[in-house]
Amino acid sequence: MIMNKMIIISHGELGKELLNIAKKIVGNFSPEFISTISNKDLSLQDIIKMIEDITKSDPDSFYILATDFPGGSCFIASRKVSSSSDRIVTVSGINISMILSFLTKRNNYSGKELAEVIKTDGNRAIIS
Repeated sequence: MIMNKMIIISHGELGKELLNIAKKIVGNFSPEFISTISNKDLSLQDIIKMIEDITKSDPDSFYILATDFPGGSCFIASRKVSSSSDRIVTVSGINISMILSFLTKRNNYSGKELAEVIKTDGNRAIIS
């Protein structure tokens, strides 16, 4: 079975802090299937290389690259990497609901289907 994994690529420490909050809600989880990359002090090429190093080291997994917002360096790097592989997708606008959705549903859906579920759950969390 293909393992679903998520990499949160964000500005500053946003990804790390979101994972800290998720741990408080659902308890500890393995960093094997969810991790973060901060763009702090990194060029666009540095971010791309980090993402490629991770995703190429595990060619049997499906990767969801989750970025903080569209248009920034994190998003551009993620889209560049995901455009070259059918086992990598990019979603943007990461929020805690998307992370909780990934953590609780990652074994219930295949890669691209899981990405759609995560986007739906993230959108559902945005209310006024």
